[in-house]
Amino acid sequence: MFFTAFYGTTSSLRRSILPSSRFPMPSVPVPVVTLAILLLLLAKVYLSRVNRHSGALWFLASCAVVVLMSVLRWSFSVPVMQQMQYLAAIGLAPLTWRCFASLTDTPRRWRHLITLAPPAAALSLHLLFPDVTDTVLILLYFGYGGALLHTAQRGEDRFVLSRLSDAPVTSRLAFIAGGFLCFSGLTDMAIAVDFSLYRGEHAALLVVISQALLLPFLCLGILLPQRHAAPHAIPEAAPSMATLPEITAEDVQRCTQLEALIADRALYLNPDLTLTALARKTATPARQISRAVNAARGCNVSQWINGFRIAHAQRLLRQTSSPVTAVMLDSGFNTKSNFNREFMRITGMSPGEYRRAAPDTEAPDSGTR
Repeated sequence: MFFTAFYGTTSSLRRSILPSSRFPMPSVPVPVVTLAILLLLLAKVYLSRVNRHSGALWFLASCAVVVLMSVLRWSFSVPVMQQMQYLAAIGLAPLTWRCFASLTDTPRRWRHLITLAPPAAALSLHLLFPDVTDTVLILLYFGYGGALLHTAQRGEDRFVLSRLSDAPVTSRLAFIAGGFLCFSGLTDMAIAVDFSLYRGEHAALLVVISQALLLPFLCLGILLPQRHAAPHAIPEAAPSMATLPEITAEDVQRCTQLEALIADRALYLNPDLTLTALARKTATPARQISRAVNAARGCNVSQWINGFRIAHAQRLLRQTSSPVTAVMLDSGFNTKSNFNREFMRITGMSPGEYRRAAPDTEAPDSGTR
């Protein structure tokens, strides 16, 4: 079977030296480099007070454990390391999916079932029919990766337990994680084909190429949410009408009622507001809120709530001399990058530019810029 033929299990992150290959590995094994970069990224995300995301932390930590198993197996070629590496590899895909599924409205029993059943089946097949190990692992990674891509494709409103301000980041990370799992499956498929047709002669080269492609991908996935909005970024385009649900009188009425309730109670000022919490406070199912907002306002719930927050920030910028950072916090935002991006999207200018252009602004102090 492919699994026992080389130092790897199911992802390009987990390949080690392949002695049978005519393409030798570098003197420093690629997994060691990968592990070092993963640990640096993990430390950076963990130490970030603003952009820390639990999904990214668990995802990177899981990848690091799997790569560590690969490095240890490369260093200490003992049978038990092969099984430990396999167990770590088989757990990565469901754990990655679970990190993001826990932020959706998927019932808990279904989350438990989807998290545990496929890995248990894969482990059983590995013990009973070892020749199908590679095929099972490839299917496992494609399955969880495809599920994450599908969840991310459904939009930010799918993550009802994520803070609305974090929903865009959560959706992007889910998409990136799903892409990573599918990429791993494709890499394993290519290596499996190579062992089937060429006895693994090109496997090491495939590992090096896949990791060379994967490392920038991982870096981009972590750094992307930390980018600050460009000072003169073009506002985001409105969603295409083809992607919006059909507008009904009920949706318009519900959206109007919700807006009055949210404005009256100033619910938007809570920076930890989630779609589930909003549904509970307004006694309206989350799916109905999402549909009404999508149809009647042509945006998602996160952008809709940010509209209230930006309107509040505009009033503070016009009528007070509070620093922009204080205005940001008082308006329900917890990151300056998100505040600047949403302010630019809605008003077409930065907070500082808006304050200077507003006619009734009190003389701002030096901390407003």
